[in-house]
Amino acid sequence: ITVNNGYTSTPIVPLVQYIESFQELRLDTANNTAEFGAIGQFTVTTKAGTNQLRGSAFDYYVTPAFRSRNPFATERPAGISHQPGFSVGGPVVLPKLYKGLNKTFFFTSFETSRGSTATQLMNATVASDPWRAGDFGSLAVRDPMAGNAPFPNNRIPQARLNPTSLKIQDRFFPRPNYGDPNVYAVNNSRNVLTYPFQPNTLVTARLDHRFNDKSFFYVRGSYNRATFDYFDGALPTIGRRWNRRDTRGLNISHTQFLTNSMVNEFRYGLSFNNNGRNGPPMGKEVANYLGLLGLADNLPDVNGIFNVAFQNLPLTGISQTQFRKPGFQNWVQQFQNHLSWFKGKHSVKAGFLLTRVRFDDGQAAANLFGSATFSNRFTGQPYADFLLGIPTSTSRGFPFFVQMRERWAYDFFVQDEWKIRPDLTLSAGLRYEVHPQFSEKNGRQAIFDPATAQIGVSSGGLQNISPLMPLNYINVVEASSLGYPGSTLINTDYNNFAPRLGLAWRPFGPNTVVRAGFGVFFDVHQQNRVGVSTPFEISEPAYTNPTTNPDVILPRVLPAGYAGKPASVALPTALDANLMVPYSYQYNFTLEHQRWNTGFRASYIGTAQRQGVFTRDINQPVASTALYVDKPRPFPQFPGIGYFGNGAGHQFNSLTFEAERAYKSGLQWQASWAWSRDIGDVENAGGIEDAFNLRRERGVMQDIAAHRVTGNAIYELPFGKGKK
Repeated sequence: ITVNNGYTSTPIVPLVQYIESFQELRLDTANNTAEFGAIGQFTVTTKAGTNQLRGSAFDYYVTPAFRSRNPFATERPAGISHQPGFSVGGPVVLPKLYKGLNKTFFFTSFETSRGSTATQLMNATVASDPWRAGDFGSLAVRDPMAGNAPFPNNRIPQARLNPTSLKIQDRFFPRPNYGDPNVYAVNNSRNVLTYPFQPNTLVTARLDHRFNDKSFFYVRGSYNRATFDYFDGALPTIGRRWNRRDTRGLNISHTQFLTNSMVNEFRYGLSFNNNGRNGPPMGKEVANYLGLLGLADNLPDVNGIFNVAFQNLPLTGISQTQFRKPGFQNWVQQFQNHLSWFKGKHSVKAGFLLTRVRFDDGQAAANLFGSATFSNRFTGQPYADFLLGIPTSTSRGFPFFVQMRERWAYDFFVQDEWKIRPDLTLSAGLRYEVHPQFSEKNGRQAIFDPATAQIGVSSGGLQNISPLMPLNYINVVEASSLGYPGSTLINTDYNNFAPRLGLAWRPFGPNTVVRAGFGVFFDVHQQNRVGVSTPFEISEPAYTNPTTNPDVILPRVLPAGYAGKPASVALPTALDANLMVPYSYQYNFTLEHQRWNTGFRASYIGTAQRQGVFTRDINQPVASTALYVDKPRPFPQFPGIGYFGNGAGHQFNSLTFEAERAYKSGLQWQASWAWSRDIGDVENAGGIEDAFNLRRERGVMQDIAAHRVTGNAIYELPFGKGKK
């Protein structure tokens, strides 16, 4: 049962952090049978209870005395932390009610973290005390409402200070507390804030039951909650954000012996992840407190803030974490069935895997409750502009939507382990995979169609187009009218057959083994390739306040009746409607020999990826000596247009020599040398510089070391109790 999130093919990490509940960790990098889809398979076997009651307890303790000092710090970090936990397992026994010896077992583990109050250093640059009162001393400050005449003594009269600006100043901008408060200086607000230790709690529970000698069942659940409630933004007055990451896991398995030579196992798995984030204040509360006007209608009652930024002077602005709920939420469900049949020299295993992935994500715009930038445009001093409440530019956001994507995947396999002779075993299998692309519940998926120069959206998506979409810039139609699948926009690849072969042979007796294997492996997850922003989520252009007669003065954020509409928008990516699932060939050969109580191994592994996805700009002009603006382009009315297609790849080759001595006479050691090279172009849908020359990207991959030498040894000291 997978712990991958099903969307980006990365693991839901907390689900593999329950170390105390693990029985075995296994990593297979070659010769994976048809039962597994990936080239590399990391398998975790969890602990189960037994007839004996067993348990463990631990605490990982960290103290300043054991920490190293940062070379740029004057002292070691303060505070202590504990990571305690325990595990216990055994038979289920309910006095006078049930005795589960040899039948029903339990296992549970608990891991958490606790520690000292944490500290957070927040350095900010704020206005000096005279500036806060409108007195700028020797700095010239002009009055934009009096023909730019200078304010007398460079001081803004108290009656002219904008009430909304004063509310912002009093609530969010602290007074200087470092250096002379009457003189402006960088980092003149220095604060050490404290907050409670942020715990990370992990709990697992497993129950095993034997109905009889031919029928077994187990269920395992896991729970994790991690908190990240740090102080938000760059000002100490904003407060602590609210951030919880919740992960859950559920596994159910039933094994049934159908006959003495046939076993069936059914498994169900559920993985859940949600990382919601909330800034400290509520957006509507801030907007009502400041009396802001000109914001979008029907704003949701979510966390948010009125953003303030300064230009031409290093002053700390107001911002906070964007509201995100659900936050990269994954629901991954798997239904799996394996049937094993043992007949003579054959061990046959066949099965299927059905996977359902649901991905939900909703994030508010940073300027949902308004944003204002102040420069020196009107008075000559950015903070003076702020005190008058006259921003240089403003913007606002609109209610956001939640992406709701879903896909199913279907995998089938059959595998035969044939023991031809006692010294020769052949493994052969075939895997078939059907992995359709994601669909979106409300049709919010889009692509650019190069054939018609239009945007195509999923079926039902036209009703969700943003009213800010400039349809005079590019037309939007349903993608099905352009020949694309209406739901997924990409045709499903039904040609994913993955054969697997393996050989183990002892040609010269029990001390020498020859192993070889070949397999085809398709990408495990279909990563999303279609756009979800344009034309459904369009940002309104920022409004620039006129230099003469500014019409935006706080609390107004935008002019009354303002209906800004962009003249152009970023286009969604184009793609091949028949985009194939990338695949790789893997082939390996290993020779092992045992002599002098030592095992020697020489092995070669090669991996060749084919039809990798990459991105190119289909609106790139052909190279010539003409000026770029004079070069013809396929779509001169548009900027660069990304296009997803197949054709990327790489070739990996590795030769490894290894020797390992088994424990004898108090000594055990292992040493290896790997010589590797990976040559390829781009990875994971990366872009290429020249759209007409993919080969130009080809080169040695930097993340693969050419030579890797490792070694370790364990030696038992020849003295002490029990030693001669």
